[in-house]
Amino acid sequence: MIMPIAIVVALAASFLALPAVWNTLGIGLRFALTNLLKLLVSITRLLGSILQLSKKLIPIKAENQIDASKSESKVFVIEKPAVKPRVRNQNKVEDGIPIFHHEKFNAKQENKAASALLLNTTSEKYELPPMSLLEDPKPLAVNTQEQDLRDRAVLLEKTFLDFGLNIKVVGINTGPVITQFELALETGLRVNKVTRLNDDISLNLKVPSVRIVAPIPGKNTVGVEIPNEIRAEVRLKEVLQSTGPRLKSLKIPLFLGKDSEGRPLVYDLADMPHLLIAGSTGTGKSVCMNTIILSMLMTRTPDEIKMIMIDPKVVELSNFTKIPHMMHPVVHDMKKAEAILSWAVEKMEERYELLRRAKVRNIASYNELGGDEVMRRVEPAEGEDRSKIPAKMPYIVIFIDEMADLMMTMKKEVETHIIRLAQKSRAAGIHLIVATQKPTVDVITGLIKSNMPARICFKVVNKSDSRVVLDEMGADKLLGKGDMLFLPPGTSILVRAQGTFASDREISNIVENLEGDPCYAQELMQLETKEDDSASKDLAEKLRSRDDLYEAAVEVVIREGRGSVSLLQRSLGVGYGRAARLIDFMAEDGIVGTYNGSSAREVVMSPEQWESMRALRQPAGSR
Repeated sequence: MIMPIAIVVALAASFLALPAVWNTLGIGLRFALTNLLKLLVSITRLLGSILQLSKKLIPIKAENQIDASKSESKVFVIEKPAVKPRVRNQNKVEDGIPIFHHEKFNAKQENKAASALLLNTTSEKYELPPMSLLEDPKPLAVNTQEQDLRDRAVLLEKTFLDFGLNIKVVGINTGPVITQFELALETGLRVNKVTRLNDDISLNLKVPSVRIVAPIPGKNTVGVEIPNEIRAEVRLKEVLQSTGPRLKSLKIPLFLGKDSEGRPLVYDLADMPHLLIAGSTGTGKSVCMNTIILSMLMTRTPDEIKMIMIDPKVVELSNFTKIPHMMHPVVHDMKKAEAILSWAVEKMEERYELLRRAKVRNIASYNELGGDEVMRRVEPAEGEDRSKIPAKMPYIVIFIDEMADLMMTMKKEVETHIIRLAQKSRAAGIHLIVATQKPTVDVITGLIKSNMPARICFKVVNKSDSRVVLDEMGADKLLGKGDMLFLPPGTSILVRAQGTFASDREISNIVENLEGDPCYAQELMQLETKEDDSASKDLAEKLRSRDDLYEAAVEVVIREGRGSVSLLQRSLGVGYGRAARLIDFMAEDGIVGTYNGSSAREVVMSPEQWESMRALRQPAGSR
């Protein structure tokens, strides 16, 4: 076929090349014929190349057909071999997408020796509750979910393709409540084109909400978090068991839950050092508070941790009133709660003075010294009560279940106390766990939030509440019932997690195991009995009315002729904070002069003047 065409083209070219013929043609016709001849030559060459190539391919095809007739296995040699994906935990998936199941991760963790979990379970006078009081988690059959996950991955890729985005699913991580699909974006594709498709993905996958993490921390992929059809509960027992020997190094262990990949969230409150919990009603906030309390009761003795609980709701924390860790019965009255927070500030100052005298920087270093070394370093003065210098100081954790009620009652005083504790109390071993269902700027003020770097946010009603708690949106997209975002201290990366769940039965079992006659702190019980006589008194007057040593302290100062904190400590056997407060009251009443640096204050009132002033105070029972 090609040869005749070539001959015709050659003859036509020869004929037109004759001068007699060529000169008779016009200029335009010459140009058209020249181009036509060039085109015919190009077509002829192309057809010749195709013919040569077809002659080379025909023998190969025939050879392969012969081999295929002999053995069907040879057919697969022609096709490109499928690349076997590298899969976590050896979960081989036929479609090449690695799937990591949190249930298989849990099984691996639980293989650790359970007998070595609670390394410090007993003391001389106290025994921790047994693990049998906690309920076992209900296992889920993960193999039946793999096909559903593959189908969702295909549907997710198709959704992006409908919007003109070529995106592939390269990994699947199943968590207790949500599954994270890892997406690999093609080169040059902007991330914001993916993040703005939240609602469209929810619609196509038929799920209530979708959260997009762009990018996944530490990876070059984007995560799409989709709710599971079957939610798994995260029980306290499984999170505690997964901790292993690390439990011994934690001062105040918190078993918060599991992240989106099924890894346990176990943190030390001493490192946080305070925790803010927020969320709408019914989202898991109070359950989280209860599991945090159980975390401490299951792992630490009353000599290690003391607790104070403020519960405006009355019913949330009342079960814990008689456990041995309590320093005071659960507080329901807001005025009493303010007085206890004021006491905590004084206790913080008192502990700091003791740390200074012991020449240590924090409570952990103090507790490592031992009783003899503490006494050697402190060097108590003659007549000073040595029982006021403990060999070890327990950590004090203050729980506030509803911050909004406290702020509405006594906002100015409460905010001042909480800010002072949040700023300074870490080294003194006093820690706050504050919860609220009203995360607004008038409850969680800027000063309070800035001093609480660790935050947990459950589902909230709008984006603005999420910004107040976490400084970014996302909590409004959560699913509720324990689904949370956790902001670890020292980072700005949010962790999606399912909070630990403890049933009422578990709480009752542990409380009944520990319940007895708690040894409440007498200084706090005195605060309870010394309640205000008049709501119109200012803060200084209220503090003065609760201290029955004020007159005795004045008599000591006037008799000695100098206003010294250390003098009152030795004479009255009180701590540094209380002695300093008594000196401040005397300055307000004009008994001693102004602050004079490290020197004692000058006494400016004579004994006769004091007697006259006391006579005026007696009828009213106060100043």
